[in-house]
Amino acid sequence: MGPISLFDKSFLQSLNINESVWFDNFYSINISPLFYIETLADLDKEMKRGRTAEQVVGEIASKTPEMGGSPNVHHMDLLIGNLLGQKIAMDGRPVIAGGKPVKSGEKKGMNFDVSPEAKAYSRWQDGQYLDIEREFAKSWRTQVKAMTFEKSEGYAKKLGIDISECKNIDDAYTAANRIVQSNDKPYELMEFVLTSLDIPHNLHAQIVQRYSIRGFPAFTVFAPYAAHVVTVEIFFHICVSRSFISSERPSNKIDVAYLHYLPFCKLFISGDNLHKRVAPLFMRKNQQFVWGNDLKADLAALNKHYMKLPEEVRDTGVMSFANKPPVEGNFLTTSLWDEMNPEWRLKREITTPLSKDSNDKLLEHIKRFTEAPTLNPELVDFELDDLDSLSLQRSVKQKKGDWFQIPKDLKNN
Repeated sequence: MGPISLFDKSFLQSLNINESVWFDNFYSINISPLFYIETLADLDKEMKRGRTAEQVVGEIASKTPEMGGSPNVHHMDLLIGNLLGQKIAMDGRPVIAGGKPVKSGEKKGMNFDVSPEAKAYSRWQDGQYLDIEREFAKSWRTQVKAMTFEKSEGYAKKLGIDISECKNIDDAYTAANRIVQSNDKPYELMEFVLTSLDIPHNLHAQIVQRYSIRGFPAFTVFAPYAAHVVTVEIFFHICVSRSFISSERPSNKIDVAYLHYLPFCKLFISGDNLHKRVAPLFMRKNQQFVWGNDLKADLAALNKHYMKLPEEVRDTGVMSFANKPPVEGNFLTTSLWDEMNPEWRLKREITTPLSKDSNDKLLEHIKRFTEAPTLNPELVDFELDDLDSLSLQRSVKQKKGDWFQIPKDLKNN
């Protein structure tokens, strides 16, 4: 399994279809809701070079990861949950919605169906769009164009930040981080959170009460994930006020919002210059920003490398002959695997096929879990880290571009 990677729309859009196959194959991909929203919003965008909006969206959808991609829960849902006391793991793993807890005997499991996003991408590839999707695209693009940032400097002043002391983006990050790590202005900070982030009004009292009962601690203690989001937001408002980030381009706010998903990945891949400047400030020591153009070139080199294989090998599917990157050659992907999980080189490959009896037992085990009834909430007595089985259903095209993703001779049933 490759490093968990977050990407932005600019990167995926830069890939050709074959490069997208290798991205999907060698990386475990966290698909941000922002990618889904930005892609859908292109339905209402004026296109050049004679292509229709539907064709552009369909092309992006065709390159969206299928084998190793999982949509992350929207950051606002995670933010609100964290403010209300829900723990949010920030250890580089995506937070996936829709899991159904099950039991088979004494064994515990979680089943994930094909995500609604994956089903939508499949429709979009075929040029099928719901009316509500078209309306959303029009509404969202109108909202982005209407974004203004006149309140940014006022937000900073209320939080006690002297923006004149921020000479660069590093200073802006330090100032924003200082706010969430202290409890000097708890009321002003909570007001900023509730109003600037549009927290539903009916939840305000409950959140404030919890904050009060906890003794108004630093936000990093009160709600760690919320503290991350708030740091990004304060940083953005400082940068806009000081013109480190242009206020003339409303989409900059959307670009910065990708940073809300950094706790749920190991790599962040982007071809956006703003991301290149600011993302490393918010990343842990065991994370890495990857410039999109560099990875695109590497994926092209990998495509050329595997094209040299005999046709009968290629027909077995990329999952069969390329379950890990080349151990020889100067490939960026191999280097990233080494940096994120060097143990992969030590794992022995299983070359002996399963016996028919063992294969039948494995299939029966999987069937028992996937067909088990979903447990009622009161009967769930286990945590995600304590599962015996985890199943994720995927909708994978047999062939994409020049490559069979799964064996050519595999029959559909």
